[in-house]
Amino acid sequence: PMRKAFRQFMGIVSELEKAFITMRLSGGRINKAQKGGYAGGATALGYKTEDKKLIIHEKQAEVIRMIFKMKRYKRMGLREIARELNEKGVPTTRGGKWYAGTIKYILENPLYKGIAHYKENNVKNKDLALF
Repeated sequence: PMRKAFRQFMGIVSELEKAFITMRLSGGRINKAQKGGYAGGATALGYKTEDKKLIIHEKQAEVIRMIFKMKRYKRMGLREIARELNEKGVPTTRGGKWYAGTIKYILENPLYKGIAHYKENNVKNKDLALF
């Protein structure tokens, strides 16, 4: 019985340590984002990384601004925006076609409004706002 209890106790200690490590990593990523650093992952269209910081990729950012303008000022729907971008030959990051789902994702991404999102935390960075 003691061996079983000891193994269970060690399992609890291991889970507790894992939770602490996760908390420290999350805190580090949030802190990095607050300081303008890049916490990792794929960069969104319109941005690139330079010296471990997320910065605006001006050529791609023009596409993002165009999408927001089509939605806000021309009141175009998602499919209409995708169709117009495809007809104009505007390239996607991977060279494929534009789809309504992609447009929706872009329009709903808080990063384009200068808000970096990590887990439940939002970090405002006006320097990254595209629209």
